[in-house]
Amino acid sequence: MRLEFQETINSEDEHILFEGISREDSLEKGFDPSKTFGIFLKNHAGETLGGITGCTLHGSLYIDLLFVQKEFQGQGWGSKLLLEAENWGKKRHCFFSTLNTMDFQALPFYQKLGYTVEFVREGYHKNSKMYLLRKNWDGVQRPHSPLSPSAHPSL
Repeated sequence: MRLEFQETINSEDEHILFEGISREDSLEKGFDPSKTFGIFLKNHAGETLGGITGCTLHGSLYIDLLFVQKEFQGQGWGSKLLLEAENWGKKRHCFFSTLNTMDFQALPFYQKLGYTVEFVREGYHKNSKMYLLRKNWDGVQRPHSPLSPSAHPSL
């Protein structure tokens, strides 16, 4: 065996890792398999102008990347991409979505769409901060946790 460093990740190798973790999680906790997704903004020539990627993860929708080229920002494309991803997550039985953004990126954009700061991580270059955000989805039925106060009225 050997270690192999890849600056550009081979999608086949990445898929093996993702599927392995998903399979182990399913065996260990009975979770539904995680699923990746991508929604892309394309022009008439098929060129990618933006998009959103992520995965379902144990009842949550994790947004990994959201990007719209500068000249198309402010036209509602980012909101449309995010809302489309959230709708997909709801269909996959997710209860909330989560993502992160740096202090110089898009915090007000996400807050406008209902995301709240769950945690702030400091220590990045030039005193930058990473905001870990969450959006709970109203009207989405959550399963009862054996540790929740409603499951244990005496707590």
